[in-house]
Amino acid sequence: MQRKIIIALLLSGYILTASPQTSPNTQSPAATTPSRGPAATTPGPTQGYQQEVPQYEPPFSAPVITVIVFAVMAGIIGIILLSYYLLVNIKRRASVKPSQPSRI
Repeated sequence: MQRKIIIALLLSGYILTASPQTSPNTQSPAATTPSRGPAATTPGPTQGYQQEVPQYEPPFSAPVITVIVFAVMAGIIGIILLSYYLLVNIKRRASVKPSQPSRI
């Protein structure tokens, strides 16, 4: 049941993010409006409705980002190993019974 739900969610995400394709035979709304002079033209490849989106430029270069990612991964793995080591030592000390002092 969970498998079907996951597949349905993935497909719905694909359907919602897919852009609708227009056929070349249909006219755009700008081409069907009446023109008032010689300046009215249909949008060509350079006059589309899409605007240029500015690209995000990261503040760091690629090698610096790689080093940061590896440092974070090493820190997380180090914390996991340190906590494992501490838990093993605490368990070992709790299982060792204290010896009774010898009487002379």
